[in-house]
Amino acid sequence: MKITLVHPYPDISALGLRVLSQCLRNDGHEVVFVNLPDFAGDGQVDLQINADQRYSRKVLDDLCELASGSGMICTSLMTNYFQSGVEISEAIRREHPGMFQVWGGIHPTIRPAECLDYADVVISGEGEDPIVQLARRVADQGSWEDIPSLVFRKDGEVVRNPMPPLEQDLDRYPFPDFVLEGHHILWEDKIRPMSEDLLRRYLQNGTISRMFKKIGYQTMTSRGCPYRCTYCINSTLWDMYKGQKFVRFRSVENVVREIEEVAKRFSFVNYLWFSDDVFFARKLEDIQLFSQEYKKRVGLPFFILASPTSITDEKYKALVECGLHTVQMGIESGSKQTQTLFKRTSMNNERIIKAAEIIAKYTDRTAPPQYDFIYDIPWETDEDRRETLRLISDLPKPFRLQAFSLILYPETGIYQQAVKDNLIVDEKAEIYNRSFGRREDKYFNTLLFLSQSGKFPSKLMKVLIDERVSSALTSKPMEPVGKVTKKALAFTRKYIRNSNFKRQRILEGREATA
Repeated sequence: MKITLVHPYPDISALGLRVLSQCLRNDGHEVVFVNLPDFAGDGQVDLQINADQRYSRKVLDDLCELASGSGMICTSLMTNYFQSGVEISEAIRREHPGMFQVWGGIHPTIRPAECLDYADVVISGEGEDPIVQLARRVADQGSWEDIPSLVFRKDGEVVRNPMPPLEQDLDRYPFPDFVLEGHHILWEDKIRPMSEDLLRRYLQNGTISRMFKKIGYQTMTSRGCPYRCTYCINSTLWDMYKGQKFVRFRSVENVVREIEEVAKRFSFVNYLWFSDDVFFARKLEDIQLFSQEYKKRVGLPFFILASPTSITDEKYKALVECGLHTVQMGIESGSKQTQTLFKRTSMNNERIIKAAEIIAKYTDRTAPPQYDFIYDIPWETDEDRRETLRLISDLPKPFRLQAFSLILYPETGIYQQAVKDNLIVDEKAEIYNRSFGRREDKYFNTLLFLSQSGKFPSKLMKVLIDERVSSALTSKPMEPVGKVTKKALAFTRKYIRNSNFKRQRILEGREATA
């Protein structure tokens, strides 16, 4: 059967959907894989895409033509791409009224009933086995209503089939589908066949690739996260899979073989990006084995994510020795109250500083680490914000900060608390269409943004967060100075956004060749 898979994210790595694509190919189906990068969903408002109209009619017509003759069309989406999914679904309904539509991914998993207004069926949770079973039944025109993990409407009622146990042997699944045949991508408002050059350009424009001016290949060596932070969907998934081993790892041999294949196929790849929630959660023996095999068989520089409680000197040293280029560590807040709200009390400031000191020990052999923080937290006081900035001023240099505006993603613990406290008025505007890069020029936010390079003087920061100084600087007589400062910051950010927009236009071939 012909099956069309649609991926709306700007990051075309699309690991989950690409694994599903290879599962379907291995089962004998013809797969049409369509990348429809929606930059509005990623908060890149510079592209001036209306939040309520992600794609032009021409692009949707191209998609419908590609999907013609498909027995199923499957779309994967997160909450901020819900509008993308709606537009795709409605276009298919217009042109191919009887085509069977399947939605999967995080948002359909946590809010299937809402998604069933647009899809015939939702796959809840991990989808490799359910989608293969579903494709077989649809191809044979058989009944599919007993397949585990499916959610659908019957006689007006939502039916939720039980979810099967989590697969523990991740080596059982194929590598992501990165063959070019059957793949397409949105380019200059037209869906075109994927080529090696287009793939290179898009990979080159990935977040980490842009940061380090390399061309990175992204993969994951594990699934799940050992933590249950309330702002993260993993806290919800933990409850869905209660009583099961949630964190699972691929074998070292399996991971290295995937990378070897990619490096052989695409010679332009010169960087690896491991997007595991916590790469360091692996046992020391596994990390040492990975270091040995990776250094011997791959040797490319790589990027990993980490948490303060999982980093140890032995693990970090082993990874540095095999090519670790930099690490991104989630700190989120230096406030004890906020750490409690986020269920991150094990990652207190003492533990954060200890992990940062281990990282700093090796910065002569790596790029500066990236530390993540969250702002716009409605429960925080000015004292909470001071605690965070005080922690930042104590972090060993060099480092860079990434700051994210808190989004109350549906069904997370923090969302439930916000509902209880009547903090959400318009979910579409405040959650679905909200950008995590949104910035308000408040005093403490401004200090956080000024800290992003890691070069802001620590002693000056401690002066500026002093209660007497901050009160004076935010007083009415200082408003004219504040307005001038805000205009200067706004001009700087506009300049940076325009530079990013120009880079994107170059990527898309609208200006000079990249």
